[in-house]
Amino acid sequence: MITEKVVGFTNDDLLEVLKGQKEVGNKYKIHFFAMFSQLFCTIAEEIISKFGDDGKEAIASSVKKFGEERGRRIAKLVRSLGKKLTLKNFFIYSDLEGGETAKYKIKIVDGKVEIVIRECVFCNGCKEWDKLDYGIVYCEYIDKSILKGYNPALKFEHKSLLTKGDNRCVQRYMVKEN
Repeated sequence: MITEKVVGFTNDDLLEVLKGQKEVGNKYKIHFFAMFSQLFCTIAEEIISKFGDDGKEAIASSVKKFGEERGRRIAKLVRSLGKKLTLKNFFIYSDLEGGETAKYKIKIVDGKVEIVIRECVFCNGCKEWDKLDYGIVYCEYIDKSILKGYNPALKFEHKSLLTKGDNRCVQRYMVKEN
């Protein structure tokens, strides 16, 4: 039932909205990264459904370009601070706050940084819209591409991915061996 007047919105209506927003808080809000994942998956689904494997390759290429540019920007920041492009500085100056987007643990395994992610906002956004198959395209390439753009002498690998149905993502960051 619509109770708003046809004549327009009033100051009383606005005050009621502000009061309602305060009462509701973030209860019905979606995390920006979940919304990004849903947008990404929707675009990927549309392109892949229209262009097949060529569309999937275009999406993958776009993710790689996006990731490499993010990495280059992180590198530029690190260099501007007079620092070296080390793995340590990559984690310090990274452009995304991991604590807000994932629940994870970090450990060192044989000199490699291993991040075990048990819950991810991006993956949850994909799941919520039943689009994990499209989220995989992002997850398979983004982290490796960011690291490549930052410093190609560093290496990244996935051991498992939530978007592939694994019970966790396992990511490893390391310095390439000669």
